[in-house]
Amino acid sequence: SLSSIAAVMAAQAALLAGGTATFCTTAYIGYMSFGGGAPVRTPKDFTFPDEKERLKTFNNLARKWDSTVRFDEMMLGMGRWRRRLCAEASGDCLEIAVGTGRNFSFYNAGKVTSLTGVDFARTMLEVALDKKKYLDPIPLKLHHANAAKLHFAEDNSFDTVVDTFGICSFEEPVKALREVRRVVKPDGQVLLLEHGNASWEYVRRMLKSQLPGHVAKFGCYCNRDIGKLVEQSGFQILEKKTKHFGTTVHIVAKKLPEDEYQQLLAEERQRAAETETIIQGEG
Repeated sequence: SLSSIAAVMAAQAALLAGGTATFCTTAYIGYMSFGGGAPVRTPKDFTFPDEKERLKTFNNLARKWDSTVRFDEMMLGMGRWRRRLCAEASGDCLEIAVGTGRNFSFYNAGKVTSLTGVDFARTMLEVALDKKKYLDPIPLKLHHANAAKLHFAEDNSFDTVVDTFGICSFEEPVKALREVRRVVKPDGQVLLLEHGNASWEYVRRMLKSQLPGHVAKFGCYCNRDIGKLVEQSGFQILEKKTKHFGTTVHIVAKKLPEDEYQQLLAEERQRAAETETIIQGEG
């Protein structure tokens, strides 16, 4: 693919220039510039696809998704990050935005009692089901559902919730994360590996310029502030690691105590009321 060729050419050029930092920087820029696949020139009448349109994108990509991302993930070392994240999972686990089941082989049968996977793209789940053998002997249940509406799950029912590169694709990320908060146990953990905005200004500008095409092609808003979204949703971040200029984010979190969460909601309502008052005053 064009993304693979671009990444290789970038890596080779970087190696000739010398230096690990140069290699990583150039390879990533090549990946984002070509693997991101987003045309920088955006039509004037462009509108971001809604959830229904992006669902169609996910279903269309599902059967070729693994082959589409395999080389790019290898170049960026994503497999190691997935493995490290899933190694921390234990007990009854929920994986939201489970996709094609790319994490199944990374769960530790000595620690994980069961895995429930959920995705709102049915074709993704069909591909994931074919990988059930990689989880054995861990029992698997798959649910076709939106992460913001986990209707099948009771409150405080999971020891661990895992998500890899899902927050970027949620229509309402805070709503989805608050649903995660509802179903994870008070002493449970939330393990996240996400696409997020960069810490380098140049890369931030690049992500912003390519965002329309990236969302249209992959259904992914790749420049969201992941840490902020997690905290807004009622979680305390216990550990946060970043890579690739801040655009790959590994977070371990737990939900805030109920009294602190209710205070967060009260402050949110107060800000909304103040904003509405200002808008009415200006009107």
